Amino acid sequence: MRYGFISDIHGNIEALEEAFALLTKARVDKIFSAGDIVGYGPNPSECVNLIRINKVKSVIGNHDYAVNDKYEENLFNTYAKEAIQWTRNNLSTDDLAFLKGLPFSLSHDGFVVFHGLLNSTSPFTYVLSDYEAWRCFKNMEAQLGFFGHTHIAGCFIMQTSGKIVHLSGAAHLQIEIEEGKKYLVNVGSVGQPRDGNPESALAIFDSDKMKIEIVRFSYDIEKTYAKILKAGLPSFLGERLFVGA
Repeated sequence: MRYGFISDIHGNIEALEEAFALLTKARVDKIFSAGDIVGYGPNPSECVNLIRINKVKSVIGNHDYAVNDKYEENLFNTYAKEAIQWTRNNLSTDDLAFLKGLPFSLSHDGFVVFHGLLNSTSPFTYVLSDYEAWRCFKNMEAQLGFFGHTHIAGCFIMQTSGKIVHLSGAAHLQIEIEEGKKYLVNVGSVGQPRDGNPESALAIFDSDKMKIEIVRFSYDIEKTYAKILKAGLPSFLGERLFVGA
């Protein structure tokens, strides 16, 4: 089986459409989302609709959660809070119900999908260091975990010795799965990369070959930027797309 993994779409329909085109060309059998379908971007409802049309299995991200929980938005920075309030007003009742119903994690075929930390008490903690990766590994029964949240593509690997190493996904990355090791794959962000590369990111897992690939791809940033300005969202949310920050 070939699985596609996307995350942190953040209302960027141009990037999401390119992601689906790439995954179709790659002949993936099933697509999973590690959350944050909405937030920041100008097409939240369209992105929710596309996720549903393509039968993507998704977990909930903190922005997906916040559109139904105003307390969560108080944890956001100024730009994110303004954007989530705008997003809430531009989603249908059906969109909101769909997002509210998403689970915090999904298990399938020997892997688990989640948004931030694989921890029921703090699921939206950022996994940026070996310590947070270790916290995930100790709660992860599966060999493979796929997540997002940081918008930084890469992979944490727990060696048989227990040592954790990290591989960057700022460029194209291929990983061969080895017996006895565990892998935490940050699939990066479709809609708002933050690793210095403005190209979107996604991951493909081939369970027959036991290989994972992080793929970077381009989309029409200018078009998304123009929509952000037209919607009255903070211009910074569009400007950052050009530099991957």
